[in-house]
Amino acid sequence: MAKILCITLEPIDTKMAGPAIRCINLAIALSLAQHDVCVYTPYPTNYDIENRVKLLSNLANNDKFYEEARKYDILFIQANVLKAYPNLTKLNKFLVVDLYDPYLFSVLSQYQNDEFLMDTSYRLMHSVLDKHMLSLDFAICASERQRDYYLGRFCTLGRIQAAIYNQDPTLRKLIEVVPFGLSADKPKHNQKVLRGVYPNINDDDIIMIWGGGIWDWFDPLTIIEAVSRLIPKYPSLKLFFMGRNSPNPQVEIMSMAEKAIALSIQLGLNDKHVFFSQNWIPYAERGNYLLEADIAVSAHFDLIETRFSFRTRILDYFWAGLPILTTCGDDLSQLISTRKAGISLNFKDVNAWCIAIESLINNNTLRAELAANSAALRENFYWSNLAKPLIKYCQNPYKMPKLTKLQTPSLLERIFSVYRRGGAEAIIRKTKEFIKQNTPV
Repeated sequence: MAKILCITLEPIDTKMAGPAIRCINLAIALSLAQHDVCVYTPYPTNYDIENRVKLLSNLANNDKFYEEARKYDILFIQANVLKAYPNLTKLNKFLVVDLYDPYLFSVLSQYQNDEFLMDTSYRLMHSVLDKHMLSLDFAICASERQRDYYLGRFCTLGRIQAAIYNQDPTLRKLIEVVPFGLSADKPKHNQKVLRGVYPNINDDDIIMIWGGGIWDWFDPLTIIEAVSRLIPKYPSLKLFFMGRNSPNPQVEIMSMAEKAIALSIQLGLNDKHVFFSQNWIPYAERGNYLLEADIAVSAHFDLIETRFSFRTRILDYFWAGLPILTTCGDDLSQLISTRKAGISLNFKDVNAWCIAIESLINNNTLRAELAANSAALRENFYWSNLAKPLIKYCQNPYKMPKLTKLQTPSLLERIFSVYRRGGAEAIIRKTKEFIKQNTPV
């Protein structure tokens, strides 16, 4: 049994974003595998984590934090933690880094309208990510597509060397896939939260729901425009956004959220047909909102962020068994299309959204079929199954071979390498080729 400290920089409370939710659930999975697990957040909290997982928070200063970290065998951290606590690498612990969020691409999207902020933020977070990838003993990410991306970064950083390859030619001892997951418990509807309760949302309305926040790489505008076009024909159509900004106080409301609200007001839809929750929906209550919806939606732009993203809100749509309308381009939209759990649409295509929404409104059989297929996908994403590569590492942790700086082979090394491959004849042949290539014409 290992002692494991899981560290996130996100608040852990009733209202949580994806990184905190992931940290908690992976900690629970590790505890169920009989490890001694503690979760740390720098924010004060009274949150109670189940399954023997301890929660540590808001230590007075960094010295106390490092003193606590020294008590553990394995440090499981998210890929921004070393920015706040760089000395974790000096504790000689097994270091596991969670790379599920390819945040470099998000930074480019978030600050695309301010080149100075984009450049400085990207360079800062680039160096932060490098530090994590150069220091770790084991990494996890959310998909095989992400794994390919990170393997490329590992190669560029010189992290993949002969000693690591010889240890495991598949490189899965270096980085494995642990997607975002779901509870095996199905959602329950404990109280009415939208129908007949929320102002201007009625019992018989057609409700489309947007889970999570409105980030700058998302495209709520196309869906709002589609709703505007459909309202004359379907006046009972409603669109509800479960969150506008992050529950993390360090994350400001993003410009796309402001644009979405402005467009809703401009089109005369705000608080009539389009609704933005003023507060982040508590994690334990999200099932009530999802189960009152008819259709789940998510839209994004054609960005590099899209290709490597893993839309965690989509998993909640599977969990609730909702038919899904989403934009194409990422792993989960491809899964939705393949398994007929919804409809995947082209980027910024308002007409396609109108057609898709109308088809689900008018065809109850199609909506039920997509919903059933969506619900069938949830069993693929239970935390207990997904966490197995992480559990396996923690049961028998290992250090990666020591990193050495890659240098171009010296002339003597190159000559000896040629000799090892072909003997004296190869050296003579290569020498003649060199002379010929370097003789002036």
